[in-house]
Amino acid sequence: MQIFIAAMVAACGVGAFAAAALVWDRRRIWNLSTGATAAWVGGLCLLGAVLVTGSCLGLIRF
Repeated sequence: MQIFIAAMVAACGVGAFAAAALVWDRRRIWNLSTGATAAWVGGLCLLGAVLVTGSCLGLIRF
């Protein structure tokens, strides 16, 4: 069961990376400023990294 939970958390992290790529791709269509784009992409990448790292560390049991 723990592996399935870690896989779901990691999948949410990968989804956050995909959302960051979507924001970067659509920044001109959505009329985002440079600062807003950087904030959204940076925040989503940080969220994705935390989720993926947390699920990996949870499986290793640090």
